[in-house]
Amino acid sequence: MKMLEFLRLTGRKGKAKTLLHLVKEMEDGGTFLEKSAAGQLLRYVVVAAADIYYDSPSGECYRLKEDRQVFKDGRERKRNLGRAVSEKIKLAEIPAEAVIRGIQEELGIAGAINWVEEGTTEETIDSPSYPGLTSRYVSHQFRVQLNDEQFKPEGYMESQANMTTYFLWEKL
Repeated sequence: MKMLEFLRLTGRKGKAKTLLHLVKEMEDGGTFLEKSAAGQLLRYVVVAAADIYYDSPSGECYRLKEDRQVFKDGRERKRNLGRAVSEKIKLAEIPAEAVIRGIQEELGIAGAINWVEEGTTEETIDSPSYPGLTSRYVSHQFRVQLNDEQFKPEGYMESQANMTTYFLWEKL
């Protein structure tokens, strides 16, 4: 894809993020752009992704899911990420640090986080956030178990300058 074509696509509404979002991701060190062997622009992202669970004292098991994102301009996006929290890994950051940072920032959870790394996956897809831009994701997968003090039965909400993300529990 040519850069001008991509720039035109990133200004559209719907699920797409803007070019400014992409620039911010690059400035934060969480995204890199490179040229593929075929000469196309490729977005490269390394993330730490967590499945988050809570086991109640009565023996019920819950899994946290991202319910939706609501942008300040009124757009709403539902994603089926498979994992509740997915955080871009910054330069010189190890995956476990990124997943803990993501849980603290996105869910507001304090205290020690009980985690286990389960493996790594890699996939190359057309980005839903940046239509027309192929993205390669390397994902470090984690399983996180919350304790009673960290569990909020009503779920969690993360407010950012451009959107609010809602997380809800599903009973397993």
